[in-house]
Amino acid sequence: MSLRLSPLKAALLAHLWLFFLFLYLPIAMLVVYSFNDNAVSMMTWNGFTFDWYWRVLSNIGLINPSSDLAGSGNLQLYSDPNLGPAALNSVIVALGSASLATVIGTLSALGLARCTFPGKLAYRTALYLPIVIPDIVLGIALLVFLAALSFPLGRVSVILAHTVFLASYVTVVVGARLAGMNTALEEASADLGASPWITFWRVTFPQLVPGIVGGFLLSVVISFDDLVIAYFTSGVGATTLPVYLFGAIKRNVSPEINAISVLMMLLSMVIVALALWLRRPTRT
Repeated sequence: MSLRLSPLKAALLAHLWLFFLFLYLPIAMLVVYSFNDNAVSMMTWNGFTFDWYWRVLSNIGLINPSSDLAGSGNLQLYSDPNLGPAALNSVIVALGSASLATVIGTLSALGLARCTFPGKLAYRTALYLPIVIPDIVLGIALLVFLAALSFPLGRVSVILAHTVFLASYVTVVVGARLAGMNTALEEASADLGASPWITFWRVTFPQLVPGIVGGFLLSVVISFDDLVIAYFTSGVGATTLPVYLFGAIKRNVSPEINAISVLMMLLSMVIVALALWLRRPTRT
């Protein structure tokens, strides 16, 4: 039995491997060089170390700066004290905007799935626009809108800006969950004399919980990783972690930035995996 591939299949296989190399090789290099012991030239391998990770954890307050793990002798040489506040801003913005978006998106999904009203198609189309239009266009539009209202730029402005487009993602996630639900259970509850409110809390809502939690976690990841909209709508003292990294990498590519990027990637992967696990189909 011959295992020789035809020229077309060989070309397609080579293209596939080149595509994955182009996609994942930079990420692999980022991970590898985040452990580089060379503090002078980031791209020259000098040995393996965890120092940059300890310094990141020190700057965000998870370990004591005077600890030997943090390399207290030259801690301030490559570490930026603004890292901790930026990480805290990102967490507050992500949790706040994801919470608001989850409430708004869930109600929107319920209204679109269960109600009929004039302009429903136009409302559905407008709801998906924040997902479709470029981030930079949405960021500029939100900045102009906030400036027209004389709304001060800070954490609140970033939370509101993120809520605008995160609500669309939650609507899609919860709407998909609603589309796969068995409405016979709700009809049976109504036939047994339960009020619409009781039916919602005891029948509909428990089935929606995986979709709601999945939409919330997805929103947290998108908000935490957002750069463009946060860059336009954040003010002094409200710099998020991606905006901080964008500014820091223009000044100096510190090995600590590699470590921060790897930690952000791992956190995002864990949250997305959890969201996908919660959204998995369940047997009823």
